[in-house]
Amino acid sequence: MSRAVAELGAGSARGVAAQVLQSVWVDQAYAAAALSAALDQSAMSERDRRLCTELVYGVLRTAPHLERSLAAFGKLKLSDHFLVSHLFVAAYQVAFLSRVPDHAAVDEAVKAIVAKRGKAVGGFANAILRKFAQQHLGAPVSFVEAVMQSSPSWLRKRLLRDVGEDEAQALLVPERAPRPHLRWRASASLPSWLEGAATRISPDLPIFRYEGGGDPRKQREYSEGAFVVQELGAALLGYLVGARGGETILDVCAGRGQKSLLLAEEVGTDGRVTATDVHEHKLSALRGEAERLNLQLDTQAWDWTNPPPEAWHNAFDRVLVDAPCSGVGTLRRRPEIVRRLTPTDPARLSELQTTLLKHAALAVKPGGTLVFATCSVLLEEGPHVIDQLMQTGAFQPVSPATRADQLLGISAEAPNPAFRLLPRKHDTDGYFVARLQKPR
Repeated sequence: MSRAVAELGAGSARGVAAQVLQSVWVDQAYAAAALSAALDQSAMSERDRRLCTELVYGVLRTAPHLERSLAAFGKLKLSDHFLVSHLFVAAYQVAFLSRVPDHAAVDEAVKAIVAKRGKAVGGFANAILRKFAQQHLGAPVSFVEAVMQSSPSWLRKRLLRDVGEDEAQALLVPERAPRPHLRWRASASLPSWLEGAATRISPDLPIFRYEGGGDPRKQREYSEGAFVVQELGAALLGYLVGARGGETILDVCAGRGQKSLLLAEEVGTDGRVTATDVHEHKLSALRGEAERLNLQLDTQAWDWTNPPPEAWHNAFDRVLVDAPCSGVGTLRRRPEIVRRLTPTDPARLSELQTTLLKHAALAVKPGGTLVFATCSVLLEEGPHVIDQLMQTGAFQPVSPATRADQLLGISAEAPNPAFRLLPRKHDTDGYFVARLQKPR
């Protein structure tokens, strides 16, 4: 067998997609990170990069449908992730990509399988894929049907209950891949390449929807700390905190800290941001990003299932709790989490969120603001948590004026202290956000 055939699949769009899927299934990797790393190492054209991306996310959204369909023609060994990934990539193309000839999708998958598993396994793959292609011609299933059939029934029911059919479908079956957004530093000038490659979403916010090709992080300005690549909803959440110059801010669940860094820029050199997380390695990554952006903040590992240190009690003007959650609001970007969730997860995480919020509330100054958020749209992970805190009488709802309010349709005449960001309505991931004030 020639070297070219032996390496077939390793560097092609289909082969890279299969490798990424194996990382997601075997190593529990996030698809976005695994795909980004694979694309960075490849020499594929922009067209093939787009195909590879579509294959990864398409297979993840329809895997149960593909599994059931292929299993009708032969017994699948699901633990053989190499074989399954190539079968699913080929079957997805046959079923849902009319621009890809069936024979091309099948032939490349079979050649990659033969190179790795031998002719016998390749023959099995060839037979099962050709039977699948024949069945699909006679009884095609739409992509939307396949995704909905592939989503757990409990999750579909909860999404329909909590956000309605349109937004549920926008999360499970996005019409297009979410576009990256660039949040520009106020101190940085806008380069010429930005014009034509990105659209500013609001005159009040330095956020641009990136529509150009390639990875914007390869631009010189990124290494110089001029901008960050950030999901739009996450950036808006940072602005919704309403931070002002000179204030003290606490980010309770900072993670890798993009919101912490936005807040550090908002408070300026006269203010101070303290970013905490239970995972020190995330804070280490945050410190590296702060160095790239030339921003100052404090970091400290802290487990907020415990009350805060005495020195933090009543110490902060504003406290952000972007709490751990099921992540169902991110399904349009992270379809792999569907397979990792169980029906009991939202209630379990709601209990954790309630504990974190209760302890974080201790750090808010009298007259200060507490902002609670989750990247979930389920009732258990938003309204129910806030209802419990409000019953204590320790906080009251508030709708502070922020630079993001106008974009979201929030006005002084129509205050909105608790609301959702939604993919169809706002072109963001799904979030619940509540803004509260501690009485003086």
